Amino acid sequence: MHGWLSEETNHVAWRRFREHGRTLLVANANRTQAEQALGCDIIFYNVTRHSVVLVQYKKLDAERGGFYYPTGDRNLAKELRRMKSLDRYAERHAGLADERRLDPSPSWIKLCPPRSVLPHTTEMTHGRYFSRRQFESLRDDARLKDGRGGAVRFGYKNVPTYLDNTLFTRLVETGQIGTTGTTTDLVRQQVIRSFRGQRNLVLATLSGEEAPQAARNAQRRQAR
Repeated sequence: MHGWLSEETNHVAWRRFREHGRTLLVANANRTQAEQALGCDIIFYNVTRHSVVLVQYKKLDAERGGFYYPTGDRNLAKELRRMKSLDRYAERHAGLADERRLDPSPSWIKLCPPRSVLPHTTEMTHGRYFSRRQFESLRDDARLKDGRGGAVRFGYKNVPTYLDNTLFTRLVETGQIGTTGTTTDLVRQQVIRSFRGQRNLVLATLSGEEAPQAARNAQRRQAR
């Protein structure tokens, strides 16, 4: 979380990040039902902007040229069905008066390097983010272009556009992506109800008073 001050908390599973009066809590909740119900590994909850974003992690294959092969992932089809169901659920409950987002769908996929060595534990794993719709569109386009039944693959050299950590976290921070309005409340309730499992899940919440974006940018420039 570039520009945020990291602090330990009184619980080993939690870490606190602060920036200009706002707080982001990130927790390793050690749960399973949320992943099974929603098809995600990490949940970002921006309390200030009232948005929820869910991310499913996928690892590139070091033994196959550093690519990710959707056809070789036995879990992908089930996860995409869950994510699509959640995106449609969010779309059905969106209201005309809700705040506008660049992308109001909650479901995202992150492709990560096969081996990620982070010098500091507070840094995010490197990778590329795709909305669920973008990921499926790229996969389907690759199938059509191939036309020979070959294996579709995602790699740094053949994916035209994506979000990196910096762009993704800025969009989450400013509430430009994720759920909105009543949809946020409904998805948040699903997340809370699903916290009764056994596997790892990370939940991040962002709260605190938010200054206008121009003021936040000025604060960042002064801090450099």
